[in-house]
Amino acid sequence: MPVQNDEFCQCLVVKSKGYSLAIFIAFAIILEFIVHYTLQISIVYTHLFYLIIIIAAIWFQRKAVLIAIFFGLLHIGVTYLVLGYISADSVFRACILCMIAYIVGSLVRCLNEYREEEVLEKEELKKTQDAYQTANKKLNILSSITRHDILNQLTALLGYQEIAREMCNDASLLEIMKKEQHAADAIRRQIEFTRHYQDIGIRSPVWHNISEVVQKIRSTFQYENISIDIAGISSPPIEIYADPLFPLICENLIDNSIRHGEHVTKILFSSEQTGFELILIYQDNGVGITPDEKAKIFNRGFGKHTGMGLFLTQEILAITDLSIRETGEQGKGVRFEIFVPAGSFQFVNSEKNPTTIPDQG
Repeated sequence: MPVQNDEFCQCLVVKSKGYSLAIFIAFAIILEFIVHYTLQISIVYTHLFYLIIIIAAIWFQRKAVLIAIFFGLLHIGVTYLVLGYISADSVFRACILCMIAYIVGSLVRCLNEYREEEVLEKEELKKTQDAYQTANKKLNILSSITRHDILNQLTALLGYQEIAREMCNDASLLEIMKKEQHAADAIRRQIEFTRHYQDIGIRSPVWHNISEVVQKIRSTFQYENISIDIAGISSPPIEIYADPLFPLICENLIDNSIRHGEHVTKILFSSEQTGFELILIYQDNGVGITPDEKAKIFNRGFGKHTGMGLFLTQEILAITDLSIRETGEQGKGVRFEIFVPAGSFQFVNSEKNPTTIPDQG
């Protein structure tokens, strides 16, 4: 039965507006003559006119004024037949009917225009996004091909350089060749580095389970003398909303500890909740960072490897309004704090807070 009623409403209201309105008008005319002319009751029943006029305004906007004029003239005419003269009350009621029809029709028209503009804007935005994604895909393909060709030529160059080094006995030339090889190796690292970060901002952000991300890294970790502790992000598990490249951030932080920490034996992931924000913390027990370098480590080109790791880390986090800073003490290890705003993190399977923290901004 509910399905049949719904189909009836669809047929009456949506598919046959003209026929439905004609039925309403016919009913109002009959009511006007029965109640007003026959029973000579001139109040209350006219409220039905308002309902029909509002429905007409929703369907046909300002054209509902024509129906209001018709009802107004009908009411004035029947009043004249009953009283023998045109009363001020009937004229006033007819004016009110027309005014309501115009106001409701205008409001509906404005809402429809706004809705149409919103649809057009969404369509234009979708077209722009599609064009942007297509352009980025083509650029990535071009970048991949170019990177592959450069690496091939670089491999050949290093091979020829190795042959030249074996054929050369001049110590000064060998020293120059050694520097050339270091430069070529740096170029190779930088080109290979771009393979990982070419998709920044291209794909939509997703929810990352931090403990699962780190657990995946730990499952392939080859340094037996270094432990990775994730207890601080596992109970309850935490998810954050970030770019799909977020796992590379965790990998980069761990790689930095191995490369520059000198005597790192422990890496710790933990978290703190301050008000409506979450702080995701990464720590190690290495040599730490000097005060002079703290302000520079996120600059592009700063560092001993590619000089892009922490700079790109900062850029990836900024896509979803996350930020990062280093607050460790030199000699005690690094401490990176990633600030996650409300609405961009949630606790999983937690009775205390099972859903996303609301955005208080």
